[in-house]
Amino acid sequence: MRPKSIILFERLFLASLAMGIFVLALGYEDMMAALADEPTFREAGVGGGFVIGLLAAVYAVYLLLWYLTARVGVNAVKWIVVVLTVLDVLEALRALAGPWDAMLLLSVAVRALEVAAVVYLFQPDAVAWLTGGKQGEAATGPATTD
Repeated sequence: MRPKSIILFERLFLASLAMGIFVLALGYEDMMAALADEPTFREAGVGGGFVIGLLAAVYAVYLLLWYLTARVGVNAVKWIVVVLTVLDVLEALRALAGPWDAMLLLSVAVRALEVAAVVYLFQPDAVAWLTGGKQGEAATGPATTD
């Protein structure tokens, strides 16, 4: 049985992915307009189909990371999730220098969900489960026999 912290990680991580898709859908036209203004992308012929395919691949990787962390319990994958979250947060910090609008606030909310999810991976019950320990002992303490 998966520990409570892993279940909370799973819910928050999937919520961040769902909210991220929502934010991308809201900002799709602006993103495509910004890409159209970039000479490098224009010369390469990058269009909406390529962008959607790339985003689908990125989200597929994130879903694989979720599955391997929350369902299979691969501790090494936890660290990949941590590194990607740190990179996402650094990118979000860079975006804070831009105009403050609803899209920025929604993006910050996505990152906050991601960080909250990752915090649960460091709870004692999650650490024990991911490293192959006994989840019951980590969550409730050693069992006693009376």
